[in-house]
Amino acid sequence: EEKTVQRPSSLTIAAAPPTNKDRQRFLVEKLAELGVARLIWLKTAHGQDRLANGAKVFSWVHAAVEQSRGAYLMETSDELIGLSELEGEVVICHPGGAANPGRADVIAIGPEGGFSDEEVPEGARLWDLGPTTLRVETAAIVAAISASSK
Repeated sequence: EEKTVQRPSSLTIAAAPPTNKDRQRFLVEKLAELGVARLIWLKTAHGQDRLANGAKVFSWVHAAVEQSRGAYLMETSDELIGLSELEGEVVICHPGGAANPGRADVIAIGPEGGFSDEEVPEGARLWDLGPTTLRVETAAIVAAISASSK
């Protein structure tokens, strides 16, 4: 039986790629399972530039959505873009930000070393995810779950 279901989220996560492919896979699978609409890879000063093959990433998304019985495939980018290229209401996860940033279309997650001060646009909305330093994939999951509960 077919039925129309509403997309669970319109949220976009923009994240610096984790340093190894297994961690990239974990990030992709968990965000797809959570119903995130789109994943954009960020080019950052402290991050790495190696992305998994687009076909491989699609297979990770497909398997995660199938396993979680989701109705929508998460869109993923095949290239890296900078923070300044993000569109919509962007919130950047960065120490010293607000505890509750409010509504966001896009949540940006930095690399292991964090965003450099030069990368963070002046006047950007910042979100502090807590007192500990989180790995990219953990921060993305925390942000996606927190944003969906608002």
